[in-house]
Amino acid sequence: MNNHKLLMIINSFPPSGGSGVQRPLKFLKYSCRAGWEVHAIVPKKPSNNITDYSLLEEIPAEAHIHKVRSLGIKTPEYATNINSTYLEETTPQNPIKRKFWLLIRFFNDLIFPIDKQIGWIPFATHKAIQLIKKHHIKNIYITASPFSSFLVGIRLKKKFGENIFWVADYRDAWQFDIYINKQTLPFRRRYIEKTDEKALMICDRAVFVTEAVRHTYTQKYPWLSSKSCTITNGYDEEDFKDVKPVKFSYPTLFYMGKGDFLYCNPIKLFEAIILSGIPNLHFIHMGIIDSLLLEKIKQTGFDLYFYEGYKPHKEALNYLCGADINLIMRENNEESKKTLSGKIFELLRAGRPILSVGPQNSVISDLVNETQTGVHAFIEDPQAIAEALRICYSRRNDPPPPKEVIEKYSREYLTKKLLSLYPES
Repeated sequence: MNNHKLLMIINSFPPSGGSGVQRPLKFLKYSCRAGWEVHAIVPKKPSNNITDYSLLEEIPAEAHIHKVRSLGIKTPEYATNINSTYLEETTPQNPIKRKFWLLIRFFNDLIFPIDKQIGWIPFATHKAIQLIKKHHIKNIYITASPFSSFLVGIRLKKKFGENIFWVADYRDAWQFDIYINKQTLPFRRRYIEKTDEKALMICDRAVFVTEAVRHTYTQKYPWLSSKSCTITNGYDEEDFKDVKPVKFSYPTLFYMGKGDFLYCNPIKLFEAIILSGIPNLHFIHMGIIDSLLLEKIKQTGFDLYFYEGYKPHKEALNYLCGADINLIMRENNEESKKTLSGKIFELLRAGRPILSVGPQNSVISDLVNETQTGVHAFIEDPQAIAEALRICYSRRNDPPPPKEVIEKYSREYLTKKLLSLYPES
């Protein structure tokens, strides 16, 4: 047993659900397996409106979980109305209504310049100082989003200096995020850029989920090259031990994830599904979706789209492993070219044909082509998507890829990469 100790500061933690919970939870799990003494500071209550209590079972018994109060605010229902003012498809036609939501957006950006979880920072910082002193902890891991969590790291470095070693884990490209650039006002964007730069300067190491995102940052901040690296998301082999693939009586295209106008709009696939000629192909969506987009989908009259809502992670994997085709979808924008979402690795492990839809060139298309696990098609080309659907469907009975093709994306292996960043205790 070594004397390595790690303090993890995690805002998105079970019973909160969603894809953002998986990465830090798996790092916690396999850090404990590696013999580290792990302390984690998490909110007492779920930080978002999605909950998955089954994930609580994955928290190692030996992990020291410190729950703190939080004045953070879950994303309210009216956020959809605020966001809609930026999009041509959902811009309120009534000028008075539009001005009202623009005013609400202004106050939203003014009161919450980083994010709505900023209210947990004082409590997380206070507990972190206590634990560092009490347990003589040097190694700090802070994951974002929410990016307000990095304020804890900034304050800890100011207090403890070189006595701590802080790794800032960027699950998203903060200042380059499409939401930041399209859905925030200029004064808030400038504040975010300055805070992001400060966090990068102060942290000891910065970790990014794709090399493309890291490249975007190092292009703007060349000095970041020497103190940054890439650790992708991945899959946990143990999640697949007791999977019971759902047996469908009809052809299935399964999508696990978020649906919205900026990232993943299912409507763009409806024409391609019809053109594919695959009879009775059911498009099954499990996850969360913008209520305005769901209403738009209903208005199309397309009757083979089935929204299942958010389900526990294990249930989603059962669908994933039973579907004829699994879908990974991104919109045609610059950020999508650089984003490698966590669920793609579970799709790889599921071993079913993958339909990748998005920009013509992207890190996801590169991964799918490299592993030969599916077919990529340009999202603006229904004919190409239809052809990709036919190819994937014809491969539905093919064996899964060899283990050696994907094992470098296992959560256990990736956790070893993270722990190797810290200096010897």
